[in-house]
Amino acid sequence: MRAARNDDTHPPRVLKGRRLLACEACRWVHYAITASEKMQSDRALERYNLSAAERFANESSFRQCLRCEAPLSEFREARESELARAAGHLVTPVLADEV
Repeated sequence: MRAARNDDTHPPRVLKGRRLLACEACRWVHYAITASEKMQSDRALERYNLSAAERFANESSFRQCLRCEAPLSEFREARESELARAAGHLVTPVLADEV
């Protein structure tokens, strides 16, 4: 599975050894990131001077399914069938500290 990147200067990376979660509602696969990785992402966005609404949308994207907007409380460990369907596709990050 490949992780989504926000720019074209870096090639997609393959996820290995990551915790993969699925949304119970739509079965979309996400990968868990650490608080440290989230802080690194936040620092990269500082140069854009986001508005309060944009910051809220960005924060929300790490705490819900990007496909159906289900909250993290509806996530669980991804099943083999979901991983097989997601193989070769982009998976999106979530800050899954409470899943």
